[in-house]
Amino acid sequence: MDNKQANTNTATRAFKEGLRKLRVVDVPAVKQEIMGILGVTTKQSFLRYANGRSATLDVDKAARIQETFSKYGVPDCWGL
Repeated sequence: MDNKQANTNTATRAFKEGLRKLRVVDVPAVKQEIMGILGVTTKQSFLRYANGRSATLDVDKAARIQETFSKYGVPDCWGL
């Protein structure tokens, strides 16, 4: 995926689908790691990003979120 496509796709993307695909035991660790990537500390802020209701998600953060999900066996995390 080139940068222009990544910028376009991450502008409205949510990663709630990725959370659904995780094993239950992995959910807390993934949430904690993604909260660190996003720089958020509250559940409400995290859910805004997960549901795609935040502003935009920059390409670097989107790539790091994708890597996190991949590490836990979820190759495609984008969607609601």
